[in-house]
Amino acid sequence: MQSLFLILEGLRAFFLTFGVEILFLVGMLVFAMLIAGVLAPLHFLGWWAGWTEAKQQPAEERKQRAPVQPSVVKAGDDHPRVPPRHYLVFLSGIGNTSAEALASEEQAFLRNLQAAMPWLAIIDNIFAYSPDNTGLTEDEERGEFWRTVLAVKTAGGRGAALGNLINMRNLLQVAVSADRRYAPVFNYGTASTIFQALLDAGYTPRMGVPVTLMGYSGGGQVVFGAAHFLKPAIGAPLQVISLGGVMASTRGIDAADELVHLEGTHDTVAATADILFWGRWPIARHSRWNKALAAGKLRRITLGPMVHTGPKGYLDTQTFLPEGPSYMEHTTATTVELITAFHQHYSGARPGPGGGQRLAAVAERR
Repeated sequence: MQSLFLILEGLRAFFLTFGVEILFLVGMLVFAMLIAGVLAPLHFLGWWAGWTEAKQQPAEERKQRAPVQPSVVKAGDDHPRVPPRHYLVFLSGIGNTSAEALASEEQAFLRNLQAAMPWLAIIDNIFAYSPDNTGLTEDEERGEFWRTVLAVKTAGGRGAALGNLINMRNLLQVAVSADRRYAPVFNYGTASTIFQALLDAGYTPRMGVPVTLMGYSGGGQVVFGAAHFLKPAIGAPLQVISLGGVMASTRGIDAADELVHLEGTHDTVAATADILFWGRWPIARHSRWNKALAAGKLRRITLGPMVHTGPKGYLDTQTFLPEGPSYMEHTTATTVELITAFHQHYSGARPGPGGGQRLAAVAERR
């Protein structure tokens, strides 16, 4: 009892001394989050209205660029490069700052996939949280600010917490992608970016070549949303895979041929989506999410006792399952199995209806 009294007295003295400052900081944080939430749709609305076109690279210069080559691994030392028979588009999590800034563990994951599936072309140069593929550090107006935040985060120490601003900003874009008011515009822009990246990598629409969209963390919502517009554009089988994703019950669920949500039992971030989005509540039996689950079109696969990211996360190479493989190895093997099974099932699929012209027109604006 004496120790409890001392603790309470200590807390009372602390709040009497610093209470006003703490309340002020909390208030400023709440205010900043409200302002950020209000401003979140402005970037993509400006893109849609054409306000940012004057700041972008002229169309003539874009046409002169060499097309992006997909990463295709050699089949063997004495064999020529294997032509792509399946395309994978990977979108990173909310800690990402640009299309060229994948985390080291994500790069290792993609290398593992490529080694296991040499017939797969992997596209990873897309920033999921901007409809025009402009990274935070590449933005003309706010790029310097985000470069400073990234430098402080990379340096470590106490200032590393400032890196949460990147997560917060990108998380708000995930909310935009899930918001029925803004989702059609945002997801259309992201789909056009993905479609253009496929074309640059040598993809030919309406030829039946399967495409897999894979999103990690917040990228899961973005690929689910983009599927609605991308499916008619490619006119081919479309698979969507979420790795610890946070997704709403979006229209893209209807468009994709197969959807898979990979989750860990200790991933509290991905689990919050079951609460945040009413379309995923069990009582919403007629939502797109629950109808797809009931039909077997959408599958939820538990990978193991994994957390969202970092140590003991999906891509951790130092933590092992009781059966032996590391978390990274198990995640890789499961992904390879899913993509291979989808490819084998649809490799003889007939081309679907066309529709890529509209997305190509939007992509050409950039």
